[in-house]
Amino acid sequence: MKRKNIIALLVLLILFTAASCGRSSGTKAPEEGLFQIYYLDKTGTELYPVAHRAEKQESSREELIAELLDCFLHVPNEADAISAPGEQTEYLGFRLDGTLLYVYFDAQYGELRKERLMLCSAALTRTLCQIPGVYHVGIYSGDQMLRSREGTPLGPFAANDFIDSVSNVNNYETVELTLYFSDASGKMLTGETRTVTYRVDTPLEELVVEQLLAGPGREGSRPVFADGTRLLSLSVNDNICYLNFNREFLTAIPDEDPGVTIYALVNSLAELDSVQRVQIAVEGSQDVMLRDAVSLNTLFEEDPDLIAN
Repeated sequence: MKRKNIIALLVLLILFTAASCGRSSGTKAPEEGLFQIYYLDKTGTELYPVAHRAEKQESSREELIAELLDCFLHVPNEADAISAPGEQTEYLGFRLDGTLLYVYFDAQYGELRKERLMLCSAALTRTLCQIPGVYHVGIYSGDQMLRSREGTPLGPFAANDFIDSVSNVNNYETVELTLYFSDASGKMLTGETRTVTYRVDTPLEELVVEQLLAGPGREGSRPVFADGTRLLSLSVNDNICYLNFNREFLTAIPDEDPGVTIYALVNSLAELDSVQRVQIAVEGSQDVMLRDAVSLNTLFEEDPDLIAN
């Protein structure tokens, strides 16, 4: 695991403030069916939100995603704004995987200058994370996840991953996490390195679990948690990480070994210096069987033999 100061990687990330030009920068729809679509102002240095009432609010989540993406890509004539990805970047489609939404662009997206690239990623993420059930956005440029200039994968992103203004830049850092998800067989773990921007007051253990809940960012990997799984509480004492999930944690993943769910958590957390063992509870109870196969009434230690070569 490697920490980097955010100034080195993302200091030019977001240059907008809530007060600029009197525009709102909230990431939640103020009322049902009303969303903020984020563009860039004419200078290309600030996000420019425009209210949009969804036509697909009563339709499927996929239809709503498609509608908001269409709005994101096409600036209204009356808006004093420009498209975040620009006219030369080609949108290729999207894929919804649980609470994680992948959006695909051609390789031109990754060639945007650094400031524009991260402003565009912020605009896209803030637009789409307003949709109920969408918590993270993974962005593809060409045939791979968006990457830093150093080649490290960036994202998936959450709406609050982005700095509101340069005045609070020191409240954020970046960290390189090693996460484990299910491989295609559902019986082994496969590793993924992910660079995440986070608030310095967020425990790294919580950050790891949140990233696991968001799902994999690499093709060929599978999620290890059912849709709707939530972390209710987390604490660390004497190198033991205590986790408490809602009941959706027990929901079976088709064709996936329950041990994969357990050790995706345990092995990912064990990558941190602060964790050696993990205790898992469901709604406060440890006297639980995961899918009638694994008792949670134990302290789990990492199992490197489950990691596929």
